[in-house]
Parts: sequence; C-alpha cells; structure tokens
Amino acid sequence: MTDLDSKKRDPTKTKPLKFDRILCDVPCSGDATLRKNPDIWLKWSTGNGNNLHGIQYRVLRRGCELLEIGGRLVYSTCSFNPIENEAVVHRLLQETGDSVKLVDVSDMLPGLKFRKGMTHWRPASKDMVFYDKYEDVPEKWQTVVRPQMFPPKTEDLSKYDLEKCIRILPHHQDTGGFFVAVFEKTGLLPWEKTVEEKTEKETEVKEDKKEPPQKRRRMGGYREDPFVFFSGDDEDVFPSIKEYYDLKEDFDSKCLLTRCYVGKKKNIYLVSSIVKDVVQKNEANLKIINTGVKTFVRCDNKNMTCPFRLSQEGLQSILQYIGAVRRVNILKQDLILVLQNDNPSNPPDIKASSSTSLMTNIF
Repeated sequence: MTDLDSKKRDPTKTKPLKFDRILCDVPCSGDATLRKNPDIWLKWSTGNGNNLHGIQYRVLRRGCELLEIGGRLVYSTCSFNPIENEAVVHRLLQETGDSVKLVDVSDMLPGLKFRKGMTHWRPASKDMVFYDKYEDVPEKWQTVVRPQMFPPKTEDLSKYDLEKCIRILPHHQDTGGFFVAVFEKTGLLPWEKTVEEKTEKETEVKEDKKEPPQKRRRMGGYREDPFVFFSGDDEDVFPSIKEYYDLKEDFDSKCLLTRCYVGKKKNIYLVSSIVKDVVQKNEANLKIINTGVKTFVRCDNKNMTCPFRLSQEGLQSILQYIGAVRRVNILKQDLILVLQNDNPSNPPDIKASSSTSLMTNIF
C-alpha cells in the first residue's frame, strides 16, 4: 500500500507497474453529505464543483493509465453535482475512445436502491446563471465553466452509456449520497500507444551496466537505511547461498535485498517482484520504513559451510525453492525427541525414514 501523489509515479524508470483493480475516490465538494455535515449549506456554491472538475479528471485519467487491460476502475464521489460526476466520466470516455467502457453493475448488489446516471445537465457560473452550451458563457466565466463540463449531444448519448453510472440518494435507504461509475479497460489508451511505440524504439536496458546508488532523500528528519537489491547472481554472497541450499533456477535473486551498501550483509530480505518495482520506482518520493521478509541471517560459526542460515520468518516464502539436498525426512517420534533434547552435545539417535505417512520436512 502506498500513499503518494500518482502524478509523481515515473513509469520510465523500470517496467511499468499496472493494477487489476483501482479505486479513485477523488476529492469532491461533499455536497451529498449534507445529512451528517450541515455546515456545507453555509459554504456551498456552484463554483465548488467547477473548481474540482480538473483534478478529478486528472486523477481518473491517471488511474486508467495505471490500469491493466481487462482491469476495472471504480470512480466515486460523495457529491450530487454532475460537473464532478457525469461530466468527468463523459470527458474521459470522449478522450479514450474504445479503450475504456462503462460497466453495468446494476445487478451486482441486489436490493441496493439507486438512480441511473444523468444524461443532461446545465453547467452554472458562480452567479448562478446556467448555460445550455459553451458559446453562451460570458468571457469572464470561460476559465471557470469549461467546454468539457457540458453533456453529450442528444444524438451521441448511446456512445457513452452514462445511465450505467449509479447515483445513491440519502432518502432511499437512510445513507449518505454517493456517485459511482465502474470502468473496464479494453485496450491501450490512445496516448499509451504512442508512448509504447516510442519506448520500444528508443529504450535499451543494459543489465550489466550498474549505476551508482542514488542518495536517499531525508524525509521527516530521519534517515532510513537504504534498500539495496541484489543485481543478479554476481552478488558476493548469493553464489554460496544458492549452492548450499540448492536453490532452483527459477528463483529470482533480484528480489533479495539488504539494508546496507558497504560492509557485511547481516540480514537478507525477500520481496515479490511487484513490491520490488514499487520500492525502486518510488525511492526518492516515498518514505518506506520497512519491507520484505527476513529470509537469510548471517551466522559466522567456524564450522558453517554457508555463512547464512535460514530465518524462521522467511521459511514459508523460500521453502518452495530449496532443493532436496537440504531437506531431511524423519519420523514424527524422532522429531519429538529432537525437540525435547536439551543437550546439543549429546543428540538422540534418530533414523531416516522413507515412510510418507509419518514424514515431515525439517531444515
């Protein structure tokens, strides 16, 4: 989970990170919360929605860019103002063409009372004058009432299916008021196609070229230890770990990290490839306190073949990659003897078993 202005996500640094599900609960005027927030009566004006329309659209547009093809995005507000709702939806559908569509979710929540989305509305200026078309807007209001805020023409209504939006009214089921629209991404956005073609022609990733580590920005007056990912099998400690634990070839060592650039690596952590992308993309903008599960711990005993032992915390995550050479099958009663023995210099006699009914794996 991240808390970050989505405009700062730079998809050019590493492989673009896409999501199957996105919720855009955008900033809004909140005029549908009048029941619990009566102060809105004193502050409300038509300008509230007009001022928020731009940021609401940008958040929705960015959400669609981060959405995987076939994924779904929910756009929601706690406002009744169509300038914050249907106008934003209409604007996005206009600009994305056939790559995004509205989803009819009316049958997904049986019993939910709602009204369909609006197909016609009239934007208004702060002086409460309503306009049927942008050409009627006086010049002094043309920076406030924008062309994108107007509804689609009657002959174009079938293109946008705005009635698939949902309006939840407070008096229908004793709730607050909400607006909800569900989108499904069916293909690359028009501007994504251009970026993808340009990236394929100009970008070459050279795995063997290492860049000097970036200095982490101090955030909140406290410096966190860095997150240093392994660059591959050439790490100074990984070959011995791989050989000793007989790690499978499909184990991605680049998902391992330590918390220091120099000196002995004491603990090695494991993350998923998705978490790795999130950390590397947002190293300069996102304050990350901790991530990963401790998987290997340095143990410099003189008789140790490998200087790293397994950590109980990460055992469940690494278990599937450990080879048979480091798995010992013993009988259940023998395992109990081992656990009950309190004298490590005089271990009990146990014998390996090929029985599958009483076998368990230890390391």
